[in-house]
Amino acid sequence: MSAAMPSAMHLPPRSASGRRAPGAILRIAATALAGGFLCATMVRFSPGFGVDENQLDPRLSRQSREALERSHDGERNVFAFYVSYLKHAFAGDLGTSPSLDQPIASLIAQRAPVTARLMAYGISGAWLLAMALVVPPMLWRLPALGAIFTVMSAIVLFRVGGSAQATIALILFPKLYYYLRNLLRQSYGMPHVLLARAKGLGRNRILLRHVLPVAGPQLIALAAVSVNLAFGAAIAVEAICDLPGIGQLAWKAALARDLPVLVVVTVMVTVLTQVSNLAADFCMPARSRA
Repeated sequence: MSAAMPSAMHLPPRSASGRRAPGAILRIAATALAGGFLCATMVRFSPGFGVDENQLDPRLSRQSREALERSHDGERNVFAFYVSYLKHAFAGDLGTSPSLDQPIASLIAQRAPVTARLMAYGISGAWLLAMALVVPPMLWRLPALGAIFTVMSAIVLFRVGGSAQATIALILFPKLYYYLRNLLRQSYGMPHVLLARAKGLGRNRILLRHVLPVAGPQLIALAAVSVNLAFGAAIAVEAICDLPGIGQLAWKAALARDLPVLVVVTVMVTVLTQVSNLAADFCMPARSRA
């Protein structure tokens, strides 16, 4: 009877996580809906809303100018617009972009792979570089080696600068590097690792069997957060580098006061942020969340 007690003691945290899942999903949905409404409100009351640059075309007739002015009538009442948007969105219709004159779902489908590929390269590069700079000094217990690698990496990154993928990696690298360094330093200082060193175990065995299993949950949590960071960085990089991704779409929509597109992009960003944060929270040990 007593032998079964230790394994049973691990069941409540798992079931508690399962019970938290529906509440977390509801929070994500509520936050996404609130974010979309806030975006719609900000765009609606921003300077220049309802003004189309095509109205300045002297070749347009009076009727055409009036038609352009009426095209925003359905967006002037923010609450009515958002209710109508949600009704169509739940039916699978994201609407049409007024500025690009294309279905928003089609625009997202065309541009999402560009953003996903940019994020994948940036995250991979940042993680590989951070691990390469953090792990060897820990293995050989040579802190100076980390400083040398850091200088070398700065030179390499400077030489390959200009690539959008390298820019994402540069944005993520400092956060990953310092977190990984502190995490592994803390893990190497734990009693069971010190005992393994005292017994004369090899460096690779200590890393693989004693350090990484302890730091694994926090590394997975950091990976989830890095997806969120990469998405935020990709939006800005695409807008600056004029890459045909979600970021460029958001930038063009902002310039054109394209309310339907901005609401969809805002909801996407909110959902991805909340999901990555939720995944990171579930991956963290229970004592860290407490």
